[in-house]
Amino acid sequence: MSNPSDYTVGWISAITTEYVAARAVLDEIHEGPEAVSTNDSNNYTLGRIGKHNVVIAVLPDGEYGICSAARVAADLSHSFPYVRFGLLVGIGGGAPSRKHDIRLGDVVVSSPGSSDGVSHSGVFQYDFGKTIQGQSFQTTGFLNQPPSLLRAAVTGVKARYEEEGHRIKANISAILDKNPRLQKKYQQPDPSSDRLYHSYIYHSTNEERNCAMSCGNTLSSLILRPERGEYEDDPMIHYGLVASANQLMEDAVLRDKLATEKDVKCFETEAAGLMNHFPCLVIRGICDYSDSHKNEEWRGYAAMVAAMYTKDLLHQIVPNRVEAEKKIGDLLSDYQDIAREHRDVAKEHRDIVMEDIQTQEEKRRRQEEESCHQLFRLIRHDRDATYEWYKDRVEKRVENTCLWFLQHEHFQTWLNQDSGPLLVSADPGCGKSVLAKYLVDEVLPRPETTICYFFFKDQDQHTVRQALCALLHQLFSQKSYLIKYAIKEYHKDGPGLINSTKTLWRILQNAAEDPQAGSVIIVLDALDECIESEFRDLIHHVEKQFHSDQCGKLKYLLTCRPYEGEEESEAISHEIDHVIQHRINQLSATKGLSADITEYLKTRLQETHHRTYLWVYLIFNYLEEEDFKMTLKGVESTLITLPGSVNEAYERILSKSKKDPMVRKVLTIVFGACRPLLLDELNEAVNFDVSTRTIDRETDEDFKSRLRSWSNCPHLESFPT
Repeated sequence: MSNPSDYTVGWISAITTEYVAARAVLDEIHEGPEAVSTNDSNNYTLGRIGKHNVVIAVLPDGEYGICSAARVAADLSHSFPYVRFGLLVGIGGGAPSRKHDIRLGDVVVSSPGSSDGVSHSGVFQYDFGKTIQGQSFQTTGFLNQPPSLLRAAVTGVKARYEEEGHRIKANISAILDKNPRLQKKYQQPDPSSDRLYHSYIYHSTNEERNCAMSCGNTLSSLILRPERGEYEDDPMIHYGLVASANQLMEDAVLRDKLATEKDVKCFETEAAGLMNHFPCLVIRGICDYSDSHKNEEWRGYAAMVAAMYTKDLLHQIVPNRVEAEKKIGDLLSDYQDIAREHRDVAKEHRDIVMEDIQTQEEKRRRQEEESCHQLFRLIRHDRDATYEWYKDRVEKRVENTCLWFLQHEHFQTWLNQDSGPLLVSADPGCGKSVLAKYLVDEVLPRPETTICYFFFKDQDQHTVRQALCALLHQLFSQKSYLIKYAIKEYHKDGPGLINSTKTLWRILQNAAEDPQAGSVIIVLDALDECIESEFRDLIHHVEKQFHSDQCGKLKYLLTCRPYEGEEESEAISHEIDHVIQHRINQLSATKGLSADITEYLKTRLQETHHRTYLWVYLIFNYLEEEDFKMTLKGVESTLITLPGSVNEAYERILSKSKKDPMVRKVLTIVFGACRPLLLDELNEAVNFDVSTRTIDRETDEDFKSRLRSWSNCPHLESFPT
């Protein structure tokens, strides 16, 4: 039996293929060790290369990675305490680039240097630090350099190869000739099987066919590389940075990123577990390109060239120089902590990975919620009118109006209760929408209350589906965590969930009943403009929500045209009188009316029956345009000519349009449109020539100016509702 104290070189293989290649290059194989350390489960081959006694250890079958390599090295150092350094020899994935023509069957040797202005030991752990979270690849842990004895030997071999070339191929052939059983697996494969695909070509894990069939074998998918010249080494030996991690690199995009940023030449899965505790050099034969196109054909040959290079390296080292090195047992007194330390590293790695997974899951969840949330916007184009636009186009209240409503007993009772509906009705043009806008913008908003609204508008914004989508969009904008009730339906129906009013009602009710929702107030304006076929269903569902014992803190404020039993017409009339007073004050200041004429004009207008906000708006537009005589008789003559109703005012507008065909065209388009038109839309419609089918489009500013002159209006505003 062999004496463990006679062995000074430790050689570690990760898999059986590497172990066989290592045994094959031994000049002689010795008997097994007399004894090994307690609890050492490694399998060893003892032998000689040149004048060096070598102990070869292999990882347990089916295991690979940083932790396994660390345990094997720890056990080897205990059982063979006179070992001076280690050699980690086997296969790896290449990282070819414009700078480095790395091919299958080449060898990469870890060599200290610098990349991106930072010095390195020849090995870095790329999954330990910030890289795992998709950030810039910044190393947070540094690994030790190989012993100076090995680095000097590498320099010697490099110089000899540069001058004389190497005989790696010939030496491998000699070994295989002696052992024909190894030829099929360990000889060099056909060079045509060395295919380097563009990084964007992905080989699916579900694809059973080989790469040539599934990924192509043409110039469009492959990176073309010239044949190596007569005086170029084949295999070629590359020296530089080896990237190590706990898992195989199978991502060509990430491979190229690291090759560019760090000048990485090879990827493998054991070195990071050894460098800080087991003085060693990493030698890897390239068997694939660290991408999804794994190449089993080259594994045996890659292991063999790495082993043969290692043999040449050992021949470069003088035996007594090895004896002068410190024994690993003396150099490292904490080997018992190696496995534990790397278990901690693995745990930290797992924690980082889990954090990354959680981050990605959170990102995916947010994207899903945002996609679901935007469905309720119901906007396909930038030109589409939004529910906010329909509210904002309503005229603001005149100062000191609407106050009677805030003080009303019914409103105060409703405002102070947790849930329930409140109905506000009045004739058309009496200011329901003005009131609703005032409540939404100024009165109802409170820190603990969520306000959602929808302003129905005949022929455009008039369906229950539109209303519910607008309400849900606002609710989720203010209470984002409530979107979970929509996500449940989104998973079942996808984007189609917004087409079912039944589903939308269910989402709204469930969200409003959530204790975290707090107080929710929904304002629905102009219910009478809801499409007739859906009106009863709307009222039914609003009523139904308050029959539940779990309706939460949900309140509705609804406005519509009058029904039998309406109240407070006198208060509304008083509000309109207040608006008349406000507009007369403005007119008096503009035209310089005397106090008598101002009072007379106010009295006459307030005596008019069936006056509404809309009528007041139109009348004062006429008065501002009219050049009347500033006397009582002059005012009286002007008042006689004013329209007595809203309908008469519209008739005046239409009759005036007969004087100008272009004005009539504008009004025809506006009245015929299925929804309010944006300025640029009206611009295109008016300037479209039917005969030539062309558009002589003006700038929006020029068109707006002409539109004002046609309408004799100083401002383009919407009428009050």
